Amino acid sequence: MNRATFAPLCFDSAALPVAEQFPTFASAMVNFDVTRAGAGGFAARAQVWRIGALILTEVRAEPARYFRDMARIIRDRVDHLYVNLHLSGGAQADCGQGMRNAGAGSLLVIDMAQPCAMVAEDRHTLSLAIPRHLLMPRLDPLDPHGMIVEGGLVPLLAAQWQSLCGALSVTPRDHASAIGRMMLDLLVETLQDALRARDANPLRSEALPGRVRAYLDAHLGSPLDVGTICRELGVSRSGLYRACAEGGGVVRLLQQRRLRRMRALLEDRGETRSIAALAATVGFRDSAHLSRLFKRTFGVTPNEFRARGGQAMPDRPPAGHDAARLFGNWISDLQ
Repeated sequence: MNRATFAPLCFDSAALPVAEQFPTFASAMVNFDVTRAGAGGFAARAQVWRIGALILTEVRAEPARYFRDMARIIRDRVDHLYVNLHLSGGAQADCGQGMRNAGAGSLLVIDMAQPCAMVAEDRHTLSLAIPRHLLMPRLDPLDPHGMIVEGGLVPLLAAQWQSLCGALSVTPRDHASAIGRMMLDLLVETLQDALRARDANPLRSEALPGRVRAYLDAHLGSPLDVGTICRELGVSRSGLYRACAEGGGVVRLLQQRRLRRMRALLEDRGETRSIAALAATVGFRDSAHLSRLFKRTFGVTPNEFRARGGQAMPDRPPAGHDAARLFGNWISDLQ
């Protein structure tokens, strides 16, 4: 029996009318306001793979400017990080410390919960989008936003990601969990090695909202209350309430984190535990209550979601407008 492989989304602006090339590319960058100098055609090609909870993208594109301010952060409330590996070209990025250069061969980390501005050159880039709960607890107490890494383990990381781009199309999708762990393990070691070797500077202690999210993600299966969270983080109740205000409050934020973790587990084809067991793992003691909340949030029950294969790739990957739209949907849904 043939096993489904990681078929990529493919985008090539050359397949579109000139007037639609840049707008279609920009529409897929759902987390940024994207502009450019001049008008006319815009050369961009991309391949995108969804690897469990991770999204790996290979992009070749002409220069453009990317901007993300607090208004957009509040509006879209996405909760992931981008790690951009510049194979050629690069970008100048301002992540709160002034413009800094991330040239060819460098790694740049961007936290979607914090403002940033980038001026990207004509470039060839590999980008990994990672849900916060998969990365931040392993980097605590580092805030990696705006971190630029050169040398060290970056060439090895680049070789790994490039090899994956060439091999995923013939790799069965049921290996997604193992591939994701492999990618994250090497990425974390690359960032930690850079700090040890002083190749990169940690910017500042992570802001309280990020610390709260990281703490919740690390303790989803435990009974949690406001008093416990305040004590463990060393903050007042009023400080905690302010930190969780954008997420709808402490209880609502905790519920959202648990539901997102549940969805990530159900997307893992190697995860065989029952719905009830998974519910307990993420902190839901009543699987019927979980089922109601899951359907209200995602439109289907956990059993239905699992039966559909989670976010399974279509047999015939779309291209052009459809690829840009689906990529935007994937990124918007990455929590």
